Order: sequence, then C-alpha cells, then structure tokens
Amino acid sequence: MDIHRFWMVASSIASIACGVIAGVSEAAETKATGDYVWTTDHLQVGVRWQPYSGRPQNNAYDVTRPVIATDSSYVQFWMAWSALEPTRKNTDYRKHPSTHLKIMEQAVDACRKRGLKVEFVFFHCPAWASVSGQAGGQRPQDGLFPEFARRIASYFKGRVDAYQLSHEVNLQGLMEGGDVDFLIEEIFIRGGQAIRDVYAAEPAEPVIISTSGMSPCEGCGQMAGLADKGGRGVNEMYDRYVASQSLLKTVDALNLNVSDQNDGYGGMDGSFVPSVWGNYDLVRNKLDAAGYAHKSVLSAESWVSWDDGGSAVDVNGDGIKDERDAFARTLTIMGHCLERGLNTMQLPWCDNSSGWAMGLTKRRDYNGRVAKIAPPIVIPASDGGPGIITQKVVLQGNDNNFTVGGPDGNIFTIDNYINPADPNHLHYYAWRWFAELAAGTDEVIRHAVAGEVGNDIAVTGRGFTGNERYRIAGYNRSQGSFRVLLYASGASGKETAVVKIPSTIQTGKHSNTGQGVCDFRGEGFADGQRYQARVVTKNMDARTGKDQGQRVLETPVRPVIGGMLEASIPGLKQFTTVDFVRVPTPQ
Repeated sequence: MDIHRFWMVASSIASIACGVIAGVSEAAETKATGDYVWTTDHLQVGVRWQPYSGRPQNNAYDVTRPVIATDSSYVQFWMAWSALEPTRKNTDYRKHPSTHLKIMEQAVDACRKRGLKVEFVFFHCPAWASVSGQAGGQRPQDGLFPEFARRIASYFKGRVDAYQLSHEVNLQGLMEGGDVDFLIEEIFIRGGQAIRDVYAAEPAEPVIISTSGMSPCEGCGQMAGLADKGGRGVNEMYDRYVASQSLLKTVDALNLNVSDQNDGYGGMDGSFVPSVWGNYDLVRNKLDAAGYAHKSVLSAESWVSWDDGGSAVDVNGDGIKDERDAFARTLTIMGHCLERGLNTMQLPWCDNSSGWAMGLTKRRDYNGRVAKIAPPIVIPASDGGPGIITQKVVLQGNDNNFTVGGPDGNIFTIDNYINPADPNHLHYYAWRWFAELAAGTDEVIRHAVAGEVGNDIAVTGRGFTGNERYRIAGYNRSQGSFRVLLYASGASGKETAVVKIPSTIQTGKHSNTGQGVCDFRGEGFADGQRYQARVVTKNMDARTGKDQGQRVLETPVRPVIGGMLEASIPGLKQFTTVDFVRVPTPQ
C-alpha cells in the first residue's frame, strides 16, 4: 500500500477515534484514560523501561512503581533485533518465540493494561541476518530489516503506537559495514514502509514512525558517507534527511537525543550542537526551511547522569558532582526542550548495571533476596516498601536464584545518594513536575507555545522573574481543561504574575497545523463560557525534592472574553501549575 493510500485509511479511522470530545460545548464528554490515538500533536512524558530477561517478578514489580504506573504517559522500549530473533528459528513468533520477545511482550501488555502508550526503538542485528555474520552493531543483509520490522509490527499491531527505526545512526559503531545511503533507503524508507503497510491493512491502525537519535560524540567514528564526525556529522545527517522526499513521506518525525552528555552540558561541538536544545533548534530550523514545518521532532534516547561519574557535570559550581546537579540539568533540559515544542520526553526508569548512572529511581530489593545474600547493601525505604539497594550491582540469574555481582566501570555507592532512604533520585522530582503536563493516561495535546505570535503563553508581572524561566501549555481532552506549567528561578513568593493563553486550540506553527491525522483546532472554551483557574504554586527542597510552602488558590469565576483565558497569581513561587477549568452555567 502506498503512503497516500495509507493516510486515507488512517485519516478515516482517526476521524472516529480522534472525535471532538470536548469542543467548545459546556457538556464536554470525557474519554476512558489511555483510549485515544497518539499523534505527533500529543504531549507525552514517560520513561525508558528495559525489562529483565529471566526475572518476571522483577518486571511485575517495576511496572507497579509510581514512576511508571502513575507518573508516566508513555513507555519507550529498546528492541534489540539480536535478542528478539537470535536465530532464524525465532522469526516464527507463534511456534518459537525467543525468551526476550516473551519478556518484552509481557511488559508491553502490562503497560497497555494501565493505559500507557508504547514506543519501540530498534537497534542491532542478529548474526544470522548480518553481512559480517556477527551480532550487534552490524549491517543487515539486504531486505532482512524490512522483513523484521514487518514481523514485529504485525505481532504488536494494536499494542504499540510508535516506532523509531534505529539508534544513533551517525556513528559507525552502531552499524559496521553500513553507510548513509543504506540507512536511509533500507532502514528508514523500506523499514518504515513495512510498518506502515502492516498498520494500514484492515483493521487499520494509526502509527507514529520516526527515524533515530544521533550523538554529536567527537570521539566516535562517523557513519560511512558522512564527511565529518560529532556535531558536524549530525548537521550533515539532518541535511541528508531533509533532502529525501521519500524519507519525509514515510516518517512522521525526525529525532534527537535528549541528554546531559555530548549534547547537553558535555562535549558538544559548540557550533552545530551547542546544547541539547540547540540540537532541537538545528533540526527544527532545517525542517522549517525546507517546507516541513508540519513534521515533528521527537526525543530518542534520553538520560541525565546523577552520580559523580565521568559523564556527570557540576553545573551549580559547588565543586561536587551529585544529585543536585542532576536536578538542575533535568530542569534546564526539559524546560528548554518542552518549551520549544518537543512533544515527547522520557528518562530511564531506574538504576541498573549500565556503565552510567541514569535512573530516575533507585533499585529496590523487590523480593527480599538481596537483603538475604548481601545484607550490607540494602537499607529500609522511607515509604515502607521493599528495601533500597545502595550500590550499582549486577543481578545474575532468575528471580529465585540470582547472585549479586559488581559491574565494571564507575560503581556508585550509598555515598552518592543525597537522600539514601528515598526510593527516588533527586532529579525524579523535576521530571515528575514536568510529567504533570502529560497527566498520566489522560489524553493531552500541545496547546500554545511560548513566543508564538497569536498562539502565545503570555506571562507578565514582577513575579515571573529569574535567569531561568519556562512556560509550557497543554489541553487535556480527557478532562476538557487547559494546563500551564510555569517555572521562574527568581520567584520570591511575594510578587504577582498574570498568565494568558488562547481559549481554544489555534493553528500552530509546528503542532496543530491542520496537516496531522487528527485536527484538534477549535477545541476548548468559547467566548462567554464560564471558567476559573486552579493554581498550585510551590518551591522544592534543594536536597529532598519535596514540596515547600505550597499554596493552592482558585481565581474568581469569569466568562471567556476575546478568546483568551487569564489568571492572576499572587505570591508566585518557583514551580507553578495552572489549570483552567470549565464552570457550568447555573440553571
């Protein structure tokens, strides 16, 4: 099925699934949580979850943790082809599914049961499918990747909403023997089209397909076909993407890595990729200049390092690399990227045995076995649940017989925990505040964008001050309400700020353009309808992440005038959430 036929089919089913549920009527309906078509206009804040093979109890516990079960709106899974299909025999999912496929399927189903959206990211190649005969970061034989993509899409259709086709494709080490032409034609276009064909077949299902993140690593070799490495190679690769009409007909979005490493505060090149939000600006501006303003940019691999390892950075200038720096980096990176228009954001769900310490939460002794075989490294948790594991470990074996070993590289210990008994790392609390925007399993779309003429989030008043300030807005279709997040580093709690946003979804520059699968424009509150703002304004403790001095207030009920919603917030503090809600007309 060609791409134009697909969009005819997808648009037909989406017109029902997207339906105007809130509109501008007072009798706004609500939808079941999680029951909606995910489009590139939706806001998603979630986690990257890497389930453990051989430990289903561990995975069953992890999915119940608040970071996944209540705080996230979506989950990203990394799908290693080499693990999913280690032998040709494993391409028959019904008769000979691999252990890894079964583990990933259980995790996907657990997420779907909770109303969470799901995204897959493909990487690596099995030995039987590679040109070299080796497994890992190898070039697949011609035609085999699209066949793999088709098998996975067929198996998970209706359960997986989005696919990224590869990982850090500007680096040769992720596909030895491959080059840029093979990547674009075989992986992105043919692989992407294979997924589209599956989802377009009756019963048709919408799907989001995107390309891959990239790393501006100066010390890594570039993919064959690129003239240079690092940020210069990233710039060139984006140019190659934008020049391919076939690619941009196949995919819904391009991607970028969102991290505090080579494209955050670390070794970025300073020109093309001066920061992670500079990376967003780079690709966004290229799409706009080429006439693709309606094409989205979505996050790929994302992380923030919280310990004192080599990938961490001291950004607060106290001479120590610790969790307070991770909190600051998370706040800055998520604030800049979400404010600019990045509609997806995820961070790793939990510490594991990775060489970098990136988890939002700490590892927990989910079944009590670690405390039995290595009691010195487990302490009680402040929430009364399973104990906290206090250092980086490798658990080898299944749920009932695993052993505890130490990984290679930098190994964090309890000395690196700023608040040892807390199940969460400090930067979790910054991430969780931004996650309020996506509202868990509710359906939330991007609304106004800071600085966008005619579609702005206008904030005035002396309260909204400081060197670091962000304003981000969404429309909750499940609740029929608007939400604005405001961050002001210099807010004293003594001054007032006034926030104004359009009362209906406007035609945006990059979101809600009218060229997507669903058209949400016009939804919201009509002139004359009654509304009020419900405001929570607070600070967060710099050491614990806990709320400080929280104030909750409601503004007087008023009618919508001139297509605008307005709220005056006295005593604005650093972190503020504003909900604009309908108030029924008295009978």
